[in-house]
Amino acid sequence: MARTSINMIDLCNLAWDRKSKLAPSEYYTKTKNLLSHAYVECGRIIGREKVFVAFQRVLVFLMLCDDDFLQGEYDCYKTFCDYANYEALSVSDCRSLYNRLSVDDLTEEISTLVSLRDSIDPDNYEAMVQGFCYFCLSGDKAMDENEYYILRCFFQNCDYAPSSWDQFKREW
Repeated sequence: MARTSINMIDLCNLAWDRKSKLAPSEYYTKTKNLLSHAYVECGRIIGREKVFVAFQRVLVFLMLCDDDFLQGEYDCYKTFCDYANYEALSVSDCRSLYNRLSVDDLTEEISTLVSLRDSIDPDNYEAMVQGFCYFCLSGDKAMDENEYYILRCFFQNCDYAPSSWDQFKREW
């Protein structure tokens, strides 16, 4: 499928706009909806369980990489798990998973999802990345440096993403 360019600042601006206008439960549902189409398409290619594990690990890393557990992020994660028909990990299990996984493990999961980019609808890939941007704001109204670096991994040469955290803060 023809690849389209995505812009990190535009995606984060839209997430910020929706965060300020939607009730929390509506925001969580919107996040789930953004993730859902790519989740289904990727699942057809690599298997439902494998894609769920990849999404779950990305979400858990985004949830805990700032050393702060926020209820909104956890509620948003549970909304996605309910949609996917998987039982959400408990808070302690999320922390345990986060502590067991390395950055290399996360990089491998992200690489798996990015490698499917040309095999799924370009709009669904963009929506998935948008969903991860939404997720980063589901518990608070700020993007964390570690969240930026995780999101940055979904952008490739044809896309626009600020090359550093400082640049991201200046532009967003």
